[in-house]
Amino acid sequence: MSDHLNAADAYRLVHRRVDELLRGRADVADRAVPACPDWTVHQTVSHLAGVCQDVLSQNLQGAGTPSWTQAQVDRLADHDLDELLDAWAESAAPVAEVLEHAPPLIGGQLVFDTLTHEHDLRGALGEPGARTGDPAFAVAAGFLTASFDRAIRDNGLPAVLLVGPTLGSVLLGDPSAPGSPIVVELTDFEMLRALGGRRSVAQLQALPWQGNPGRLLTVFTGSAVYPPEADLVE
Repeated sequence: MSDHLNAADAYRLVHRRVDELLRGRADVADRAVPACPDWTVHQTVSHLAGVCQDVLSQNLQGAGTPSWTQAQVDRLADHDLDELLDAWAESAAPVAEVLEHAPPLIGGQLVFDTLTHEHDLRGALGEPGARTGDPAFAVAAGFLTASFDRAIRDNGLPAVLLVGPTLGSVLLGDPSAPGSPIVVELTDFEMLRALGGRRSVAQLQALPWQGNPGRLLTVFTGSAVYPPEADLVE
């Protein structure tokens, strides 16, 4: 498989991995998901399947809000785990076709959400997956870095030089902003989890910053990112 996937192929890859992880494992359905403390494995998969259904039905009002995701969990509550996986598979294929023609950031956001939840589910099962060399990571990271670049610029914060094995070095924000640049080097997995709302404020502060992140940490705790109160150790 190519190391350079488009969003559609990255989504297909992550969907396939999660299906293979959970298919035929009804016994794990009620297991709590530490990264999503309000959800079980069943509820997390309900969200993944429900997102696809909502994309196809164009039910996108309030997309990404807690009420939108809760509606997905509620309407699929009566399905068993394999039925959820069947429902997801049924809608994932046409959604991947949509992603073939969608703007890159739209596809990247869906891949980011799905990849994040793959690792959430693996954390619940104690079965880590691909944390390095994952062909889907670059697609998810493209969405994350674009979002953080915009947020850093909009808030007049110091630029960040983000360094990692897949992305290389990526400058986020305005390099002429006072205090720029702050440098942080992370593994692919830690980058996904830190920028994706899976690290507590204390864990974010403890990242190997070169320079004082100061107000920059507000970007990690903004309206679209909800860090856990307690440390998440994976």
